[in-house]
Amino acid sequence: MSEFNSKNKHNFWHSPLILIVLFCILILFAYNIIGLFEKERETSRKKEFELSKIENLRKREESLIKDINKLETEDGVEETIREKYPVVKDGEKMVTIVDQEPESYVASEDIVSEHNFWSWIKRTFGLN
Repeated sequence: MSEFNSKNKHNFWHSPLILIVLFCILILFAYNIIGLFEKERETSRKKEFELSKIENLRKREESLIKDINKLETEDGVEETIREKYPVVKDGEKMVTIVDQEPESYVASEDIVSEHNFWSWIKRTFGLN
């Protein structure tokens, strides 16, 4: 029986130093696993962003294919030219509507001369 008790006292895996080292290794593994979870979430976000970019590019491609197909027809070419440039066919007439500029931009000498110091004094004291 004394042999049994002496073996338990010298058990390597039950020493406090080894238990502390194993606990530190366990903490290190847990920290690395948390880091892996964060990287996985970041990768998922990047994947979703890239998938949305791919979807937008597919929609853009479809739009461009429609435009190309439209330009292959004579009516499509005519429509595109009419949208971009102010042109008419022979026999057609074009009406252009122009906004009228305000007349307040015209400055006269009378208006300019009224903004000096002496004219202010005359207006203030009623000496006109």
